[in-house]
Amino acid sequence: MIDNPLPEDWRALQNGVCRLFNEIGLNANTEVELSTPRGTVVVDVYAVDEGSVDKIKYIVECKNWNAPIPQTVVHAFTTVMHETGANIGYIVSKAGLQSGALRYTENTTITGLTYQALQERYFNVWWHKYFCINAGAAAEYVNQYVEPINTHRSRFLEKLTEDKLARYIYLHDRYAAFGMLMWLIDIGSIVPEYAVDAPPSLEEYKAKLNNVLGDEFTFRASTYRDLLAEICAKLVHIEEQFNEVFGRNIFEGEGGGVNP
Repeated sequence: MIDNPLPEDWRALQNGVCRLFNEIGLNANTEVELSTPRGTVVVDVYAVDEGSVDKIKYIVECKNWNAPIPQTVVHAFTTVMHETGANIGYIVSKAGLQSGALRYTENTTITGLTYQALQERYFNVWWHKYFCINAGAAAEYVNQYVEPINTHRSRFLEKLTEDKLARYIYLHDRYAAFGMLMWLIDIGSIVPEYAVDAPPSLEEYKAKLNNVLGDEFTFRASTYRDLLAEICAKLVHIEEQFNEVFGRNIFEGEGGGVNP
């Protein structure tokens, strides 16, 4: 999962839903006051898809209850949806909806689901719009240090001492595959048809990285968010080792980041 599917409390659930919506490209906020014909109402999460033609509006009710949500809650939520003009509504809870509440939503734009199910619903979008973009950005300088051809880097390599050059070659051989792989994970932002498919499961993805790259790339994360943090931290550490060889980041400042 992207995050722990069982948040410790209602506020953690609310904040998690809001964060997820923002990361997939919506404009989301928590505890938003909306106008209705009868006054105002505060909703747990309110999100707008600013990129859609009709500015699709989402409202989310977060219930971290141990018991399934009853039909009365759904009735009240239906009123909020109608009076605020929202297009899509979610009731996100720990145990889902009661059978009567579930039947009531069948012909509405309201969906009752767990936090885990919400994450599964949007995982592919989150993978491409958040995981891949952030992993690729974190790998930018490492990739420039290890990619096969980089004339800017070559000019600096010519100035290294024998010991420093040996150190660079060691780091290159050790990290080239990882650096280029993580940079290429976001290739879909440049060439959409080459977008990297979302992995079938976190454990399979971690195992694949370990098998392909070796034991140094054994990641411990139990969520995709934690895995992203681990990968980014690893890339920062690798980048720092290359910077030490050259005395600084040779791609920052004048001429930095450009491969003539």
